[in-house]
Amino acid sequence: MGLWTFMAVVCMLFLLFGIAYTMRIGYGDWRAPPPVPWQLWLSTALLAGASMAWQVAGRRPAVARRWCLLGLLCALAFVVSQLGAWRVLAAQGFAPAASPGAGFFYMLTGLHGLHVAGGIGAAILVMRQPGFAHTGAGDAGPVCARISLCSQYWHLLLALWLALFALLFRVTPALVQDLCAAVGIGGR
Repeated sequence: MGLWTFMAVVCMLFLLFGIAYTMRIGYGDWRAPPPVPWQLWLSTALLAGASMAWQVAGRRPAVARRWCLLGLLCALAFVVSQLGAWRVLAAQGFAPAASPGAGFFYMLTGLHGLHVAGGIGAAILVMRQPGFAHTGAGDAGPVCARISLCSQYWHLLLALWLALFALLFRVTPALVQDLCAAVGIGGR
């Protein structure tokens, strides 16, 4: 129950930041991000790999240790890939202070990165549980339950990342204005 409550709070946090982003996008000083660097595509694949690995680990106790380790390695590689993308974008003139759009990009991806770091910490805690080393032998109910909770959290992180990716690189001022006009809000 605690995890679901936390995940609901996280979703609301990102929803509110997404609304703020969408509201801010219509101002004249908005600067669109450059083309998506390949590191962000790689990090998307890595996060999908982490989510998938945790899913398999939760469903196949006999090989859960290997899949949990793979999920953890994918998550760590995701963070490294994200930092690489930040460097590339900063080198292209899209540093945090370059524009409001750049500031939002770094804030949103950094906030997501903090949640990934929390997931990495939780994964390490689960993998250090006394019964974890024997997950494949007999009934490891509590450990499997913890793996299942990690799996749910990683699925959320993937869904949030996909939503952020779409928000940051597919939502344009023209799209926002068209949507606002369609629902009858805004006076521009």
